[in-house]
Amino acid sequence: MSGKQKILLSILAFLLLLLILELVLRPQVFRNSLGRELMNLKRYESAQKLFAKDAENESAVSAGNLAKSRYKKGDFSEAESASEEALTKDPEAAALHYDRGNIAFQQEDYEAAVKSYEQALLSDPTDEDTKANLELALKKLDENPPPPEPEPEPDEEQRDEEEVRNILEALDNLEARERKNQNDRTPPKTQNWW
Repeated sequence: MSGKQKILLSILAFLLLLLILELVLRPQVFRNSLGRELMNLKRYESAQKLFAKDAENESAVSAGNLAKSRYKKGDFSEAESASEEALTKDPEAAALHYDRGNIAFQQEDYEAAVKSYEQALLSDPTDEDTKANLELALKKLDENPPPPEPEPEPDEEQRDEEEVRNILEALDNLEARERKNQNDRTPPKTQNWW
């Protein structure tokens, strides 16, 4: 074996040893790296399986990656729930708010998208992608304003008060009609008192 081959073999053995140590000591980091590579290859289902394992173990990064893989696959409702879970683990992560904004934007919930992008900018005000997406979401929100919220149903006490008011008003109207009818029935005075 030549010297170059020995050096190459030593380097490969060292890299293999590092890979084994990475697997043993930090399996979550390895799975996240592998999952991101699978997402780049558009193998979202396989990436989701890797991220789901770590997301169960209270990892915000894995939960965020799980949300992103579901988003890329087009499962927006599942991505939204995974995003919620990730945000409970790390509520200040700008990337998680950014991804949540993207999910809301794809579902045409521009109001929620604006809120998420604003929250992402509060965590990282230098992110140009977030600024651009916020502007686009604001433009879409202006073009498609949310429908007005329906008025809330009055509670039982308000309904009772309104019913009492209606009854009193009806009694007043009835009394006014009876007075008018009495005035119409009384004969006009024919004699003058003077």
